[in-house]
Amino acid sequence: MKDVGLTYIENCADCQEGVKSITGVVTYNYIMRPTPIGLRITEATVQELHQFTHLYETQMEIRQTLTFLETKANPIILISAEYLARGSLRYEFSTETLWSSIQLMRINNPQAQIVDALNHLATIKLEEVHGDVPLKFIHLIQLLRFGNLADIEGIWAQFKTRPNVRKWILDAVPAVGTLAALKFVKKAFLAGELSISEFTQVLLAVVHMVTADSDTIKIYSGLVLSHKVQQIPGLREIAMLGYGTVIARYCAGAHVCPVELLKPIHDIAAEVTAKNDIAEITLILKVLGNACHPASIKPIVKILSTSAFPLKVQVDAILALKAIAKKEPKQVQEVVLQIFMNKDLHPELRTVAWIALFETKPGMGLVTTLACVLQKETNLQVASLAYSHIKALTKSTSPDLSSVAAACSVAIKMLSPKLDKLSYRYSKALLLDGYQNPLMAGSAGSAFIINDVATILPRAVLAKARVYLAGAAADTIEVGVRTDGIQEALLKSPFMDEDRLPRMKQVLNALKALKALPNKQPLGSIYVKFLGQEIAFANIDKAVLDQATQFAVGGHIHELAVEALKALQNGIAFQYAKSLLVTEMRRIFPSAAGVPMEFSLYTAAVVAANLKVQAIVTPPVSETISIAHLMKTDVKLTAEVSPSVAVQAFAVMGMNTGFIRAASIAEGKIHTYLPLKIEAKFDIPNANFKIQAFPVVFPVHVATARCNTSAVAGHIEEVVAERSIPIVPETVVVQHSKETLGSTGSTGGLSSESVMPPAMESEMKTNVPLHKTQCSVLPHIGIKVCMDVMSCNAAFIENTTLYNMIGQHGVHITIARADGPAVEGLELDVQLGPRAAKKLLKKINANTETSKVKSILQKLKLTLEGEQRNNNLSSTRFFNHNIFNSHDRSSSSQSFSSSSSSSSHLSKELSNQKSSEGFKAIQKGARFLGDSVPPLVAIIAQVVRVDRKLLGYQLAAYLDKPTSRVQIIVASIAEKDNWMMCIDSVLLSKHKAAAKIAWGAQGQQYAATIKVQTGPSDASPVVHFKVKWEKLPTFIKKYAKRLSKYIPAAAQMTGFSTNYVKNNARQIELIMRVPTERTLDIIIKTPAMTLSKFGLVLPLALPFTSESTYSNEEQDFKGIMWNLYIETSTAKCNMVGNTLTTFNNRQYSFETPYSCYQVLVQDCTTEHKFMVLMRKDDVSEHNALKVKVADMDVELYHQESAIKFKINGTELSTNHLPYKDLTGSIQIVKKGQGVLLFAPNYGLQEVYYTAGQWKIYIADWMRGQTCGLCGKADGEIRQEYHIPSGYLTKSPIVFAHSWVLTAESCLDTNRCHMKLETVQLARQMLDKYHSECYSVGPLLRCLPGCVPVMTSQLIVEYYCLPSNSRLNYSENLSSNLRNKEDLRETEVHMDCYCSESCV
Repeated sequence: MKDVGLTYIENCADCQEGVKSITGVVTYNYIMRPTPIGLRITEATVQELHQFTHLYETQMEIRQTLTFLETKANPIILISAEYLARGSLRYEFSTETLWSSIQLMRINNPQAQIVDALNHLATIKLEEVHGDVPLKFIHLIQLLRFGNLADIEGIWAQFKTRPNVRKWILDAVPAVGTLAALKFVKKAFLAGELSISEFTQVLLAVVHMVTADSDTIKIYSGLVLSHKVQQIPGLREIAMLGYGTVIARYCAGAHVCPVELLKPIHDIAAEVTAKNDIAEITLILKVLGNACHPASIKPIVKILSTSAFPLKVQVDAILALKAIAKKEPKQVQEVVLQIFMNKDLHPELRTVAWIALFETKPGMGLVTTLACVLQKETNLQVASLAYSHIKALTKSTSPDLSSVAAACSVAIKMLSPKLDKLSYRYSKALLLDGYQNPLMAGSAGSAFIINDVATILPRAVLAKARVYLAGAAADTIEVGVRTDGIQEALLKSPFMDEDRLPRMKQVLNALKALKALPNKQPLGSIYVKFLGQEIAFANIDKAVLDQATQFAVGGHIHELAVEALKALQNGIAFQYAKSLLVTEMRRIFPSAAGVPMEFSLYTAAVVAANLKVQAIVTPPVSETISIAHLMKTDVKLTAEVSPSVAVQAFAVMGMNTGFIRAASIAEGKIHTYLPLKIEAKFDIPNANFKIQAFPVVFPVHVATARCNTSAVAGHIEEVVAERSIPIVPETVVVQHSKETLGSTGSTGGLSSESVMPPAMESEMKTNVPLHKTQCSVLPHIGIKVCMDVMSCNAAFIENTTLYNMIGQHGVHITIARADGPAVEGLELDVQLGPRAAKKLLKKINANTETSKVKSILQKLKLTLEGEQRNNNLSSTRFFNHNIFNSHDRSSSSQSFSSSSSSSSHLSKELSNQKSSEGFKAIQKGARFLGDSVPPLVAIIAQVVRVDRKLLGYQLAAYLDKPTSRVQIIVASIAEKDNWMMCIDSVLLSKHKAAAKIAWGAQGQQYAATIKVQTGPSDASPVVHFKVKWEKLPTFIKKYAKRLSKYIPAAAQMTGFSTNYVKNNARQIELIMRVPTERTLDIIIKTPAMTLSKFGLVLPLALPFTSESTYSNEEQDFKGIMWNLYIETSTAKCNMVGNTLTTFNNRQYSFETPYSCYQVLVQDCTTEHKFMVLMRKDDVSEHNALKVKVADMDVELYHQESAIKFKINGTELSTNHLPYKDLTGSIQIVKKGQGVLLFAPNYGLQEVYYTAGQWKIYIADWMRGQTCGLCGKADGEIRQEYHIPSGYLTKSPIVFAHSWVLTAESCLDTNRCHMKLETVQLARQMLDKYHSECYSVGPLLRCLPGCVPVMTSQLIVEYYCLPSNSRLNYSENLSSNLRNKEDLRETEVHMDCYCSESCV
């Protein structure tokens, strides 16, 4: 058996356990008669049957009969020649793969026939691709397969100067797939006859279509490693990736894949590894991943074991192992398992190792072992992704993952469900799949989102789609994206001054054991895999970002815009055409008849597009045009585009040779064509924008789809006489009834008519052809869309899927001109500013009392604001109802009824508010704002007809700022059409808004009211949203009733409780309360039921319960949105009294040592962008802050009941605020009773300081890069207490004291008279051995010559070593502290007194 085009298809053994995709049987029958000398075989019959899938019952049968005729007595004359060894009796394939199974062709002179085919294709006009062009393209490919290198070169020399023929040759050569085609590509490129773009397109296709063998690999390696390819960036990467692809394709069909094929790549890998060339190492890893050879595991592991390489390189190495895992799962499993189990490695590395590990399909034992490991996992990023992945796999229906899904079902019961409640900041795995076993078809999609809590964007995303069909599987597409460091590079300050580093380092000298984090190298990357092979990748590093920034700010965009406008003025005409052999999949196998049989699928497509663009710019563009000049121009842009696509597919089953063919063919055709003509006008000075779409020449055959099955038979001697008979012919039927769905008219109705041959008498059982035409007129546009459907199948034999597919089917869609006045085009006109009123085509008449309404609104607004200042709002009384607390009771039904009754009180009181009455007064007193204020914008959408009658709609928007009222009027511009819609909305106060929507005749036929109110309920914010209608159209009620049937099931799936109670029949209410920053209570009341859900966990924190120190006092909408962004994107650390809350929201209490600075937070990378220190004053006992950022030292302290600050040692009062530095990137402002410092460009979002407390916010991109008392802001609450040396302690007190900046001597000016030192206990007896025990972290001790005046007792961790151990303390701290630990109460010093002679 020989497969063509199935290299990337995996055999899915699990998919065929119940149903086989292809089955076959052969029977032999012999008839023997006795003779005087024995038995004689008089007839021998063989019958061979192949069946493709059990459900479709597609069968192929071969029969051969041999009959005895006579006996001849002529003696057999032996040949005297020498016999040669021909191997086994197995069938040997020769030229079967060269012959196309679509059509027989007599090939006498390949070169002449190729020339004829090219001349025929060259005459085809590509304005609209004909439906049969893909078949002609397949014939050209078949002819080229019989040509040698000389033939192809001769044709190229003849036609390379003719562009209309050149493109057909370059599109067909990759699909030829012969060695001669590859040699031609190599020779043509090295000779300079192909451009870079042409060669790139050819190369991308040829690596996937050329027949992969040792000769092909040799030729291709010579091309890839040639100097010309190697010196072209971009092309070199594509060529190298293709090298791995060709090797993988060869190894997929070979019994033995020699390692020597990869020797050039392994040599390059060793060379670039020694040179530490990161870019080259990345490329080589991707090539090895494409090759998928097990021999590459060793060089990949060598790269992995080199810790000097960046994290990105190590991730690429694991992804290369992931690609090899399908061929060598055991070896890969051992490597990636060790990586995952090593908790000292980076979480992203371990996460990717987990993904690669499950690519090896681990068994039950390993999965349960991994679950045990996850129970003790301290890194929440790793635990979150692993848990979500295991949970997703438990629901998998993919057959090849059935064993893994069973193992995960056991493992999920061992893990804590708390991991499922982690927010979106933590890594997640998503899996969605479906598989139908009888159909043997399915698909699966997976996505791995890897986070590090450092940015809003994920750190990395890996997504893959997989398809199952007929017992086979394939990874169709895979995409990976990394954004690590990109956000930081874009947001951090460009004013970094190196002068700040010495100032920082003076402070850091006190933290001798500080282990700095590596700088984040901005490196974004993306790769794309198709059918398991990586076809492209790109890296975005600092250099690329600098080039992009320089391009943006260097005026290049302006230059490009000017050049583009000039080109548009001259006119642009562009024609694109591309032909492609999309699929060629064949399975050829020998038969008992001695001729090959095959299943095959061909798909060819031709895409063409013509584009013409012309611009008229007034005044014309000059050489020195500026942005200001462009804003004064009038641009008219005309574009014509006519895209067309033709696709032909052939599914063949039967006998196929170069001499005879007998097969069943299913042929499908798709042809689309949609011309468009658009004109756009941009009058920038007058703020007018108009777009017009003009009709094309009707009728337009938009789309045609046809499918028919036929039986063909023929031989090479009489190619023209080849017969093709439809399997299901259109036969005459006994009875035919004509169906009429409706008449076609201008009202837009549907019509149907059956077109059939005249009925004739017949008693035979025949099929009933279906032929229907349905037309629909698009109202007012003047066109109609008709769909012609034809179907004739074999369902009369048996109503199965197969018999419904067999036959002739077709769909034809046409756009034609409808009856009535002709339409010139469609127009959309937008006018902004004071000219908007003149654009309105239809005047709206209304008698209103605008001044009276304004006074009502203003008085109402002042009244409501005054009531709120006095804290006597009725809404406050309403929200104080305990409507949400009842859900804590024991009975859920009682809880729900209490909530429902309370919410009904809320609705009643809200309806009785002055705001509601005021809004009703507005509706009665004023219908139209246009009498007093001009519209802000006018939009007219109309149909331009020949008779100049207006047809369309206009929209006008009005704003009355004194009353905070917005009105939008939509009206029909037709002369006798009084349809209108009015949307009237009013902001009554900061917490109340209302709107009324009315539409229909004169805008009075239907109406609905929307009200929104916010307020507190038990100190928690509540939002009440109500929609009440007076009258609704019938169709809305109809669909609402249908939708309501699905609400209970949807509520059950989402966890909502449902209570069937009768509520207001014309009202829907939504009540939401925010009891905490991350939870939400919801009540939804519909006319027939009440839904509720309490304690809904939100993916992000809402800032309603926080003190908004960073928004303005009025808390307007802009301030609220900024407040929400800051709260959700930044990390907050604060301290009240002695209790500190870290960035990860973990609290701990500690005693602050006097007069010594402690590091609250600092940039822990080597850049040291900022640092915030805290010191407790021994006199006032208030905590003071010192902020070091850029070249500034800002001290914030409390003195004489006032907040004071110093900048670089100069004391200033709050009267000097606000303050900005020279660059404007650092600001200090007064906020309430405190002082606020902003430095977001440096990663320090803000520092707020007031008496008794402080708050620190860091920018989102600084998460995971900080250290100090506030933590690392990485979301790892299980790894919060890291001391400067990097060790994770269990004691928050030891952790707090480790970040004290101690002094070298008692004469230091910072008045800190303490030092950090390791405490050693007296010799201990542990496990019958003498041991020496040391404190895990250094403890506070007074300097020599100083005495403690204040002490504290702490529980301290000690680790112990045998007394005879030769290892010192520092060597054992990181390696032995987990072996033996002891907790002892130890005295630490909190304040010291030093005499004058302490030195």
